[in-house]
Amino acid sequence: MSQTPTSTDQHGPTVETGVATGVGSGVGTGVGTGSGPVGLGVLPRPRSAEAARALRAARAGVRWLQESGIQSAGGGYHSWFDRDSRRYPFEYAEVTGYQVTLAAWLAARGDLALREVALGDAERAVQWLSTAVQPVPGAFRCLAPSADGEEAAGRFAGKAARLYTFDAGIILQGLVAHHVATGSQDALRTARDTGDGLLRHVDADGVVQPWPSTPEAGRWQDAAGDWSTRPGVHHAKIGIGLAALGDVTGEQRYTRAAVAVCEDALTRQLPSGRFVTHPAAGTTNIHPHCYAAEALWAVGTATGRGDLLEASERATLWALAATDGDGLPPRRYGDAPDGHVSVVRHPRLDGVAQVLRLAALHSAHAGHAARRLVTTLLAHQVDAPGEPRAHGGFAFGAGTDGTPLPHANVWVTAFAVQALVLAAGERRGAAVLDWRHLV
Repeated sequence: MSQTPTSTDQHGPTVETGVATGVGSGVGTGVGTGSGPVGLGVLPRPRSAEAARALRAARAGVRWLQESGIQSAGGGYHSWFDRDSRRYPFEYAEVTGYQVTLAAWLAARGDLALREVALGDAERAVQWLSTAVQPVPGAFRCLAPSADGEEAAGRFAGKAARLYTFDAGIILQGLVAHHVATGSQDALRTARDTGDGLLRHVDADGVVQPWPSTPEAGRWQDAAGDWSTRPGVHHAKIGIGLAALGDVTGEQRYTRAAVAVCEDALTRQLPSGRFVTHPAAGTTNIHPHCYAAEALWAVGTATGRGDLLEASERATLWALAATDGDGLPPRRYGDAPDGHVSVVRHPRLDGVAQVLRLAALHSAHAGHAARRLVTTLLAHQVDAPGEPRAHGGFAFGAGTDGTPLPHANVWVTAFAVQALVLAAGERRGAAVLDWRHLV
């Protein structure tokens, strides 16, 4: 967050693992029973009882995404369900893009019933993106008020008018995945508009403008400085959508831009593998660190660039080595010239899921650090059968200051579902995920 059909490409067949969940009486329409049949599709046999537990948690996460009401009646996905206020703060364009990509992955791995539900939800999400939050072709407003009212957005309301280029890149990936899965020409047209819009905000060196200046949103240069409001390594993640658009259209200008944003990220990677995510402070936040590593893996896989894959692996190994005995990678990490290291470890579960997923992508999922990450994720899944709007979702964790944030979070759940499934499967030397489906 700024604050995811099996195919064959030029590098050979891509083998995916996935999770299939059945259709309950309320799937895609609100709070459902979750009573439908549940299968694993072509998922390899779990290695252990621990892996089987992870897969059960992933199924519950999928049910929450499909049945809890986290997707609004209009098609957009709410950011999270606040368990204290009992409200949905806002609908979020970026995370709606993640869900469209996740739906394509689920559809590729599931049975026909799951495919129909997943792609039906995605179609409603695509329509919402192209109408409710698209003020101009190719750009998307960050937030939209939920049915609970504009005041529910609280401190995030100021982001509503911003047209984040990062968000557009995430949405682009979903649009292309939906087009490939369904043949939707509407999705492809919106994807082309989005890709062209992104190219206007990527310079020749691959540096990305965070958002265009508008009277409502102001200039990004005037915003309070943090990793999400500055050009940075997290922008490499838009390369996945650009590479996917280049692949489906055959237009190399998109692929060249995808490579450029990844090469820019390489300039901010230290020999240890750590990405500097806040250039002014020289510090690293695990969330954008992982965004960069994910992009390098995906674009490296798409283009055959071994240097990108190697850089992604080094970033992954650094994150695993920095994970503590409680299964927490560093929320924020910095080191001073005098050798002093400062680490903040308040739990941020999207980062935990991202590190676990990267470990699986680089076949490091069987180590002690990765197993601790699984345990941490499972401990933060909401277990509240009497609270159907939260039950089965994964909690965000805590704020930067350590304040608990127990809300059931939509993008954390998407990341966790994919991470747990990938980490639970056997490896036989083949790719574990179509790079286009990396949420």
